[in-house]
Amino acid sequence: MRALREEDHFEIPMTSLVDIVFLLLIFFLVATNFTRRELDHAVILPRSEAGTEDSRLPDRLVINIRQQGNMIVNGRSVDDDGELRRIVTEFAAARPGRPAVIRADARSPYQSVMRVFGICRASGVARIDLPVLDSGEK
Repeated sequence: MRALREEDHFEIPMTSLVDIVFLLLIFFLVATNFTRRELDHAVILPRSEAGTEDSRLPDRLVINIRQQGNMIVNGRSVDDDGELRRIVTEFAAARPGRPAVIRADARSPYQSVMRVFGICRASGVARIDLPVLDSGEK
């Protein structure tokens, strides 16, 4: 048998492997942010005994209503009812049967929620979801 010499030693190049792992990590971080961009983290959802916040958001129209009553739709501010009506009508026409999600802050005026609810109904949205958090009380 031949003895191993120093020049016979074989190493696996780790540089390429580390690069690939970092690229995959960056890809999944970016992809995760894209799927959750509809959520406005300034909105604090109300609590209810049987409440759940649905995490399946693709192919839904998400309307966030902040504490002051201003609306955020798909990451951009919507200033008036006419613009919201146009967005909701286009959504209902392009994706019939798909739900709209109204994520209203617990401290937002009830009138703001009902105004958005009415616009969604009048624009032909088939289903409207109102997510809440579980209060933990049984």
